[in-house]
Amino acid sequence: MLLPTAPDFLRLQARRRGAEGGLAFAGEILPFAVLAGAAETLAAWLVRRGLGAGQPVGILAGNVPAMVAMLYATWGIGAVAVPVSVRSKAGEAGTLLGHARACALLCDEPRTALAREIAAGAGIPAVVCHEVPPLRPRVLRRGVWPEAPARPPRPNGLAAIAYTSGSSGSPKGVVVTHENLLWATLACAQARGDRPEGVGASISPLTHVPVLVSHLLCRILLGARTVLFDRFDVAMVLEQTERFGITDLPLIGGMVHDVVGLAEVPAAVRRSLRKVSVGGAPTPMASKRRLLELLPGAELIEAYGQTESTDGVLMSRGSAVLERDGTVGRMNPHVHVAIRRGDGSLAGADEEGEIVVAGPTVMRGYHRDRAATAAALRDGWLHTGDLGRRDADGWFYLTGRVKDLIITGGENVTPLEVEEVLRAHPDVADVAVIGTPHPRWGEQVTAVVVRRPGTTVAPGDLAAFAAARLAGFKKPRRVEFVATLPRNAYNKVQTHVLRQRFT
Repeated sequence: MLLPTAPDFLRLQARRRGAEGGLAFAGEILPFAVLAGAAETLAAWLVRRGLGAGQPVGILAGNVPAMVAMLYATWGIGAVAVPVSVRSKAGEAGTLLGHARACALLCDEPRTALAREIAAGAGIPAVVCHEVPPLRPRVLRRGVWPEAPARPPRPNGLAAIAYTSGSSGSPKGVVVTHENLLWATLACAQARGDRPEGVGASISPLTHVPVLVSHLLCRILLGARTVLFDRFDVAMVLEQTERFGITDLPLIGGMVHDVVGLAEVPAAVRRSLRKVSVGGAPTPMASKRRLLELLPGAELIEAYGQTESTDGVLMSRGSAVLERDGTVGRMNPHVHVAIRRGDGSLAGADEEGEIVVAGPTVMRGYHRDRAATAAALRDGWLHTGDLGRRDADGWFYLTGRVKDLIITGGENVTPLEVEEVLRAHPDVADVAVIGTPHPRWGEQVTAVVVRRPGTTVAPGDLAAFAAARLAGFKKPRRVEFVATLPRNAYNKVQTHVLRQRFT
């Protein structure tokens, strides 16, 4: 089986598609042949230093060609990618790499200082590469390199350990195989109706596995082109859409907010765009309608999924997005989705229960966490922690979350993680973190704080305190002060009461 995650697949697409496919970045086009050559050169460089099969390798890079080459170089020698968000603080990233037992860290040039700090904390070597080929890898921090033989990737071999927020308060490493990535890519591309002549856009961070699948691997699977954006800027997106003929535009959270705020879009953009996807956070119906007013020739797409399912498992397209208010779609090919009652039995039509997923896209488990794996994978199903219902026609609707996660701008935030940081502030006596609505981000992190007697700490002080210790999207955007937190007979904070009060 020739895997789309193997460097040889890039060579195949280079022969099939020539200059039609590949990457576009910073106004330049990099064909698949150039990308394959960069990945193979970097892979050989890593092998000479002892890196090989089964070794976890941290990857810290923006949406640049080097990031794609790093992934394929890692996969090409049978190693395991550990994507690190560029928004992470050094301490956060070091903890994740330590848990993954990463052997090395690869980064792009803008992340040089951060990578050096992370690698020093984790006690591993670090390598920096130029953003575009030739990558010119060089050792950023010396260390002990592993000794392992290299081998091509195998379908059942590990492809990535992707860290995601969990209900326990500690991020968990989702173990994804090459087979998971293959089937998730097939499912997404088929459900979305991707075509080789389509031109995608990779705007959200490719270090997020569902984004990696839907924005990049789906394009590579078909030999299509994708335009890389290292940051989101609505004017830049419009300009690049005109220049490269982007047909498929994926938007999340604040991106939707910025686009619908436009008075109009250029005629060339309207002619070019054929599909606009929204996801990562609930999108108001008014925003969906406004998108179609601005882009009347585009098909609107909405999807649902999570890292544990490798990518989306439900999708709604076209008129269904507007006609079935609140739906997140029907099942994608190759996956099975159901609603289960609390006793494990299947729920009936329009009956609320937990959304469960089965099929070849479901993760192998959580890295070094048997208890969490056993809790999530039961009776052949992935228990998503999300509540929902399915109507008689097979359309699914989200109704709530079993896991008390906050989804802000498409990023998952665990309240416990933020609470632990805020409790370390000397002026905080008690705290609860909840999600409250935000017009741009879907939800915002809101801290409800009880001050210690005699203190006058301000909201900005607490936000800055958290920002110094957490990724920016995790810091509280809103801080409210109360005399006491509402608690039940078991001394548990009644977060539903806080949500009612502050929503």
